[in-house]
Amino acid sequence: MNRLKTVLRSLTKKKFYTVVNILGLSISLATSILIILWVQDEGSFDKFHPDYEQLYTVNSHLNPETNGSIWTSSPGPIARFAQNAPQVELATRVSQDNYSTVVNDALKRPVTGIKISYVDSNFFDMFNFPLLEGSLVHFQTNPTNALITESTAEKLFSSQQAIGKTFRYGEDLFAVVGILKDVPANSSIQFDVVAPLGYHAQRFTKWGGNGQWKTIDEDLGNYSFQTYIKAQPNNDPLAIGKSITASYTEARNGENSTAFMLAPLEIVHLIAADGNKAGLWMVQIFGAIAALLLIIGAVNYVNLSTARAIDRAKEVSIRKVIGASRSALFMQFVLETVVVFVLSLLIALGLIFLLAPGYSEIAQKSLHYSLSNGALWKYIGAAVFVTLCLSSIYPALQLSAFNPVESLKGKTTRRISSNTLRKVLVVFQFTIAVTLMVCTLVIRNQLEFIRQINLGYDKDHVLTLGLPGEAYNHMDAIRAELTSNPAIQGVSLSGIWNLIDYFHSTSDIEWPGKSKDNPLVVSQATIDKDFLPLMDIPFLEGSNFSGLPADSSHYIINETLAKEMGLKPPYVGAQMSFHNVPGQIIGVVEDFHFKSVREKIGPMVFWTRWGAGTLYVKTTTAQAQQAINALEAIYNRYPSDTPFSYTFIDAQFDNLYKAEKRTGLLFNIFSGIAIFISALGLFALATHAAQTRIKEIGIRKVLGASIFSIVRLLGKNFVLLVCIAILIACPIALYLMQQWLANFAYKVELSALTFILGSLIAIVIAILTVSYQAIKAAVANPVESLRDE
Repeated sequence: MNRLKTVLRSLTKKKFYTVVNILGLSISLATSILIILWVQDEGSFDKFHPDYEQLYTVNSHLNPETNGSIWTSSPGPIARFAQNAPQVELATRVSQDNYSTVVNDALKRPVTGIKISYVDSNFFDMFNFPLLEGSLVHFQTNPTNALITESTAEKLFSSQQAIGKTFRYGEDLFAVVGILKDVPANSSIQFDVVAPLGYHAQRFTKWGGNGQWKTIDEDLGNYSFQTYIKAQPNNDPLAIGKSITASYTEARNGENSTAFMLAPLEIVHLIAADGNKAGLWMVQIFGAIAALLLIIGAVNYVNLSTARAIDRAKEVSIRKVIGASRSALFMQFVLETVVVFVLSLLIALGLIFLLAPGYSEIAQKSLHYSLSNGALWKYIGAAVFVTLCLSSIYPALQLSAFNPVESLKGKTTRRISSNTLRKVLVVFQFTIAVTLMVCTLVIRNQLEFIRQINLGYDKDHVLTLGLPGEAYNHMDAIRAELTSNPAIQGVSLSGIWNLIDYFHSTSDIEWPGKSKDNPLVVSQATIDKDFLPLMDIPFLEGSNFSGLPADSSHYIINETLAKEMGLKPPYVGAQMSFHNVPGQIIGVVEDFHFKSVREKIGPMVFWTRWGAGTLYVKTTTAQAQQAINALEAIYNRYPSDTPFSYTFIDAQFDNLYKAEKRTGLLFNIFSGIAIFISALGLFALATHAAQTRIKEIGIRKVLGASIFSIVRLLGKNFVLLVCIAILIACPIALYLMQQWLANFAYKVELSALTFILGSLIAIVIAILTVSYQAIKAAVANPVESLRDE
């Protein structure tokens, strides 16, 4: 107890340094724990399934010889081929309808945005999605049975008993036979409703199948399933993939250009199918930031403890003279650090409670911070233990090692004031801070580059919506009404549901001279004659569709496809066949972005087809609401389960790059915190330096030194350390940002100006931090500091 009182007395005696230490440590602890929560969540995906290490998803590598696309989907028969492969215990398929609308007709309640998964009978043998009510025994006996999640049950039936109730999807009634626990957010498999795959199979056959294939178990050409397998322990994923590929090749009579590969389910959230490790890289970077922020906080403590060693030398020496042992002194200084850490941790926990909701919103995660979280306490314990060791042992050893005779004679000043370690630690702190700052600037530049990139079309004031089914039978009248509205500048019907991120590909394309070894995969889009003019997509050569029946054998392609086909100008009139329909190319449009800038612009072909699609409407800023009102009035004339809804292409564009914006914002926050903690430590060191040299400064002023010369005297060493940190940080930031930008096919060039700007910001912050105390010392009355001489 006496030792604790001594510690508290020592801390309260030097309030300024105590506050600096506690503030720096509490902020670094709180930030690190919040980051760790995010890292923990990112690394936990799909690990709640039993034997998750044995679970894999099957990816399809199209044209591996030419480094073709890799899809996460596969044809229906792949599960059967996988089940027959060696080392495979179980294989299952999932097909999904996204953004669906289901209706409780009894309550006249539609629920939109529903994900419906159609699953094989062994789906729940592989995955752990707990059933809260009902039974799985007879689930697959009727194709219109359904399992729904508890949140979906609440949306459809409120507080009513959902088991035995029905809901409608399209024209079919589904009976609820079970309630599933809500799917965890850290699951790569997401759904709201689960139905037997038999329903999807019946619908596929009813709609005519896929050419010669009339059932999903025969269809070798439609890559519309997610296939999962459970392999035996100590399996060889490469061998299993080769076995599946061999079976598929045999079923295609030897004509196959697709290789099937296994990806561990536990990594699919962090590593893309094509091997892109941007997600994993970001988790590793954030994990490193969490550790470095803790170290920055500890560095402040070490710096201030060693800087104040001279001040405490006589205190320690007197204690030794009156009988205190080195071990007792060592324990006292360790206890002092422990008290500071306990106070810092308590403040950090309070900050986490306050900041967690906002942080969850920024990170777009439901991060649950609870004191009962055992894993969290494990992280906190490890963080505190490591940081405590870093920040307590060396200062305690140094302070307890003074020779009392020399200290009381004032002969220890030179040895104690050796500040090499402090210089190294300041450089280390600012190296981290400058690295984060430069990375933040590069990310900001890339986001600005994406925002200003020429997409190849005009997305401003264009909105899209899906129409009720009956409306497509009256498209001519709808089009005429909309085009006559002064608020609407253009109308088009297209099969492109999202022009910003469009995925609909095929290899069913032929042209004269095409090699059999060139199974080209192209994006395909059905459009009408108004689409290209509405979106202001320029022609490189040729003309647009005419809207006449002759368009059925006409095609428009983009520049990239013309190059892939090996065509030479003039392109117009070149022959090609698409989906076994011979025709000719009537136009070539300039390349435009229809996917993320992470990917290079791929080949695309436009063709015509009347029927359902997405309505594109161009308006103006001033008349947007008037145009929306006109669309809603038309929409409501036709029966629909889905409420009126529209999306501006600008909003789709912003949504596509939410992850990058979130990364940029988090880097802004973390770099700001790193700079703040580093500047806080620098401020305290500058304060101490000014106090220890107060008499020297007084003598210099008496001898005629200017305020500027004194400020330069006190500040030049600190600024020099920051400059050294900049020289170390810039190559590190360059490497990290090269790795990050490698994930983008279209990216900003790394400019020296960015690194110079980041360096200047760090230098300015250091100068301002040091200058305050330096100026304060320089303008002080020298009489006060020299009075006792």
